[in-house]
Amino acid sequence: MVKKQGIVRRAKACNTCRRKKTKCDGKRPICSSCHAFKLSCSFQDTVQYPTRPSRAYVEELERRLESMEQQLQQPKEPSIHGSDSESVDHDSEHSQSEGVMDQASYVINAQDGRMRFFGPSSGFAFASQQGAHWPTGGSRISIWHSAVQRSASRWQLGTWFPRPLQDDLQRRVFQPLPENRVVRQLVTEFFSTFNQAIPLFNESSFARALDRQFSWSPDESSSWWASLNVVLAFAYAQRAQESDNAPEWQLSLGHIKNTLNVIVDLFMRTADLFAVQAMLGLAIYFQGTPNPQSLFMFAAAAMRLSQSIGLHRAHALRMTTHQTEERRRTYWLAFILDADISLRVGRPPVQDSNDYDTPLPAEEPVDGKGILIVDSTPVNFFRLLVQFALIQRRVYHHLYTSAVQNKTRDSIVAEVKACEDALLDWKHAIPTNLQPQSTFSTATAYPMYHLLRLHLTFHCCYGNLYQVGMHAGRPASILSARNIPPVEDEIAQTMVASLESARSAVRLIKYIKRFGSAHQWNMLYFPAAASATLALGIFVHPDHEQASSDLSLLHETVRFLSTISSREPGTYVDYVLSLCSEFENAAKRILRQCRRQETGMQGVSMDNAHGEPVAPINVDATDPQREDIIDSTLDWQWSIPPFWNWQDLMASIPGSPLHMDWDVSLDI
Repeated sequence: MVKKQGIVRRAKACNTCRRKKTKCDGKRPICSSCHAFKLSCSFQDTVQYPTRPSRAYVEELERRLESMEQQLQQPKEPSIHGSDSESVDHDSEHSQSEGVMDQASYVINAQDGRMRFFGPSSGFAFASQQGAHWPTGGSRISIWHSAVQRSASRWQLGTWFPRPLQDDLQRRVFQPLPENRVVRQLVTEFFSTFNQAIPLFNESSFARALDRQFSWSPDESSSWWASLNVVLAFAYAQRAQESDNAPEWQLSLGHIKNTLNVIVDLFMRTADLFAVQAMLGLAIYFQGTPNPQSLFMFAAAAMRLSQSIGLHRAHALRMTTHQTEERRRTYWLAFILDADISLRVGRPPVQDSNDYDTPLPAEEPVDGKGILIVDSTPVNFFRLLVQFALIQRRVYHHLYTSAVQNKTRDSIVAEVKACEDALLDWKHAIPTNLQPQSTFSTATAYPMYHLLRLHLTFHCCYGNLYQVGMHAGRPASILSARNIPPVEDEIAQTMVASLESARSAVRLIKYIKRFGSAHQWNMLYFPAAASATLALGIFVHPDHEQASSDLSLLHETVRFLSTISSREPGTYVDYVLSLCSEFENAAKRILRQCRRQETGMQGVSMDNAHGEPVAPINVDATDPQREDIIDSTLDWQWSIPPFWNWQDLMASIPGSPLHMDWDVSLDI
């Protein structure tokens, strides 16, 4: 073992003189006083070791060293004064990938990981490396950049925060952290379960921060405190799901309270990667609770924070491969939540569809995160989520925005078919035994929950195409009465397939019941939304051969929601339950009316067996009252709200089923 070298400090007085408190001349090996009185004389010298550098300084040196190694491993770009052919090739490739204006943005990094992103429209485009080409030319880039870096180094990304608004470190603690051993065990459980499927954190980076937490110089930043407590909350919640343990739930909520105590700090201070990850963790956590409003707010805040540190842009920052991949994963997780919420709630997304260029996560990640092994079949689950989020964004942009109302019927039909093709292509890219179907594996292992939710998401998105298709192509009887050509066979097949997908979503309820309460809260939206599609199918075609079975599926959804509502009364599920119950009752009345008409027709046929022939009654078109019901039900995409805020949306829609007087409209 190599000993540390220190500086020897020679004692100026011997031990005897120091003890007797007499003056010592410091002569060695024996001072004058001890020699005169014949006393023992010894000197106690001390060794001073150099001060240990701070952990933050060491981490910064490690980061710089890794960046230098990464740069040395990358192929060298052609120099500015290289040959004409090389520079032309490089410029052509560069112009094909990104425009000059696209790259005119830059990121300021602080030593502690805080970052600030400035885009081309910020007015600081000239401060970027690409912007320096505009006024000076390539020969003056170094001079321009040195000035920019000097300006950035003077500002360490500190944020003005009034002292009266700042809390001390003790006020952020609601639930004390467990001891070191328990914390590490919980962190290990989190990374082996949730983080394996959805890589929220990089395990090695988190481990280094955790080691520092229990060192002599812990990280006191709000972002790390929030991230650590989010991980502990997820670990305790997973334990509670497996054993239905109430104390574990209380511990989980206690650590969420710790995270909420620093939310204002995260909003008012400069963001870093831990801040974005903590906000995403809060959003996902509240996704499995009876209050989804927190999901909306935290997901939107996470996307804004990710944009503030430039996660939405593919900048060539001086980072290692692991750091770059972690940034990509964090951004795409925020994108997944943003796209999913946008489609399900019907609200505009936070991320603009034309202003991001972050590459997709790696197909074969080095650390193996995001990969699930189901029935001995490996699948890149996280990449599938990202690809499906892109489809969700496309469906919302082309079928549900306000601009769609100005499109022609033919263009809407084409968009519906294009979205269906994208959904089917995504489905066929999955291994056959893991593709979304109406049945599911009986296993209740943790990875199966993520796969079940993915199947439900697919079925619900596909099933919603039925409502859009009903607007683009009304039933043939109604269309012929209004001199509108009937819907093409192509879109008709799409609507049949979307109805079948909605049925599959409801049939998966029996598998949802096998998981814990938080998982059920996370997935109950899907059968409820699918039931709305099935109810619409019954309203339009009550004589369909599967109308009775669809009514049974509606009843199954109502029973499932009733069970959830009884466990936690006074939540939004009460209203969703009443809405689905109205759908079921209305469907029953329509089917009863249809059967009475069929029975009446049979009786009239028997009575007039030898008389005048009677014109057949068309169930879909003869009743003008029912035609009005169908027409109001088909009042574009807002007729059946898609998500948790059904009550808010339905209250303002006169054409929605809740505003229909079923007793008046359906009585003969």
